[in-house]
Amino acid sequence: MPGILQAKTVYSSAMTSRKGAFVTGGTGLIGRAVVERLLERGVPVVLMLRSGADERRAEALTKLSEVARVHDSSLSYVSGDLNEANLGLSDEGIAALSQAAHCFHIAALYDIEAPADLTEKTNIEGTKHLLSALRKAGFAGRLHHVSSIAVAGDYTGTFTESMFEEGQTLPDAYHRSKLESEKLVRESGLDYRVYRPSSVVGDSKSGEIDRLDGIYYGFGAIQKLAAALPSWVRVPVPRIRGRFNVVPVDYVADAMVHIALSPAEARVFHLVDPSPQRFVRMMAALVKVAGGPRLGPAIDFSRMRGVKQAGSMASMLPSVQELRTAVLKDLGLPANGLASMNLRVRFDDSNTQAALRDTEIRCPHFKTYAKTLYRYYEDHLDPMTQRPLRYRKALAGKVMLVTGSSRGIGASTARIAAEAGAKVLLVARDEKALEEVATGIRADRGEAHVYPTDLSHLEEVDALAESVLAAHGGVDILVHNAARSIRRPAIDALDRFHDYERTMALNYFSPVRLTLRLLPSLRKRSGTISHVLSMGVLVPGPYFGAYLASKSALDAFGDSLAAELHHEGIHVSSVYLPLVKTEMAAPTEEFAGRVDAMTPDRAAIMILDGIVDRKRRVMTPPGRFFALSNRLTPMATIRVLNLIRRTFPIGDTPSEFPAEKAFITKAIGGSPI
Repeated sequence: MPGILQAKTVYSSAMTSRKGAFVTGGTGLIGRAVVERLLERGVPVVLMLRSGADERRAEALTKLSEVARVHDSSLSYVSGDLNEANLGLSDEGIAALSQAAHCFHIAALYDIEAPADLTEKTNIEGTKHLLSALRKAGFAGRLHHVSSIAVAGDYTGTFTESMFEEGQTLPDAYHRSKLESEKLVRESGLDYRVYRPSSVVGDSKSGEIDRLDGIYYGFGAIQKLAAALPSWVRVPVPRIRGRFNVVPVDYVADAMVHIALSPAEARVFHLVDPSPQRFVRMMAALVKVAGGPRLGPAIDFSRMRGVKQAGSMASMLPSVQELRTAVLKDLGLPANGLASMNLRVRFDDSNTQAALRDTEIRCPHFKTYAKTLYRYYEDHLDPMTQRPLRYRKALAGKVMLVTGSSRGIGASTARIAAEAGAKVLLVARDEKALEEVATGIRADRGEAHVYPTDLSHLEEVDALAESVLAAHGGVDILVHNAARSIRRPAIDALDRFHDYERTMALNYFSPVRLTLRLLPSLRKRSGTISHVLSMGVLVPGPYFGAYLASKSALDAFGDSLAAELHHEGIHVSSVYLPLVKTEMAAPTEEFAGRVDAMTPDRAAIMILDGIVDRKRRVMTPPGRFFALSNRLTPMATIRVLNLIRRTFPIGDTPSEFPAEKAFITKAIGGSPI
């Protein structure tokens, strides 16, 4: 890191005048922004870094070093650790601390889901170690301690900057650690300033942020809502009283550095939004940015007779608590995240506003940067856009059996899983085709094993299970993809009952048989069973009676299995695919030109997302719409499907609606059924 070493040389002569700043946590979200602004003001900065952080944070340090160069300042670093006595500083580090005019203590553990002992060790003991190091160094400058509005706990009303211990309850270890560490600073006898930021979000101009926290936990749920419902729909929501205070990191850093270097006499400063939005309005703004439905009207369930009391009683039941945790997990929210929010408290920031009065530093209104935050999340933090990393983390070393993997969806699923480090077991009738898929996987240094099997014969299913158990001890993931499809009206199948028998044998009895044979190993490994189904299961249409009945049976089997074994860690994922460009669909002439057909790779991603993210049901937005319409208005749905069937008859029967047929065919490139 030449840039950092060069800056370190400059520092040696620059810090002797006691004008510089010693900073802990300088590579974190708030820390980087603060260090950058200090350097821009020409303040020499010494960063305390944990061992190896110079390599892990090389990119951030290089950018800060460039800021120092441009502004003729200096940046250097010393090795230290919050968990060690006197921060584990060497003589050089203690000397740097003794020469500093300012010490910014920003390092802390901000994760509300972190173990309580780790939070307390980092935040409370870390502050103790900092104070002991300051005493050892004979520090005579000013200590700037970054606390949090979390010290207010469950306080109701307006919490001012002069308030501290007001009898409030602190809901978790993070809140307690922030209060205790601030208390240590207050009682240290040093010249100190305390800064209490609210929930810090990304930069209001760029959206940049390096971690998911606070409102970001809800962004996944917002995406799901936006995907499920169009923007013109209005969704009633529960009335949530109170406001959620968020503040962009650029405002926090601008305000903190200005106050730190000014002669402000106050000691505590709230870095908050002076005009925070109501929680529901904040969420509505983000949903709008995501292209989702309008939220409202707000319904006050607490005023409904008996609802509040019944809800309180129900929330005490273990089963309800477990269900609540599961729902929050599905939405991407931390289990204790909601409990840690206090929407009933308001924060007075008079000291901060007084210190910023003659500046242009103002906290921007949330609506002006909501879009910036969300777009940055989509581009840089959305787990859905980070699939390779997610897949490797979840699939590496796992044994995954994929039926129907000689081509199409199954082959794509196996290939992508193998790229992520899974050991894939390829199953299909065509041994030659399986070997070709396996060869391609091995050429990319993946692991693949071939098991040629005719799954329509149950004795071969049993033999497959025995071979897999003998060779691998079981499977972690079982993907039921193999299937046959028949497109024929029931009236034309009066003497073809065998069509239904054959379809049911491969599409239902075979996966059930294989599941039962491998279920003991799946239970031991808390495994996943993935059922590759059709969107037609959600809204059964004409011509596919045999195929959709078999897939619906498998769907129902999955529902029952999930209900029985969820508590044991078994996950069942049902994936409802639209038309996919595969060899199975190729013989249907009416589908040949469909421009809306999904590729096998995209279908494989839906399947793997369901496995990796442990989603119960995976479907496209149109699938959600059709499923909802079929439940809410079944007769209307039947009428529409019947009209489509009469528009696109099979064989030589003329269309009853030729104009509509021509219009739809031109739009999608073929028949929708």
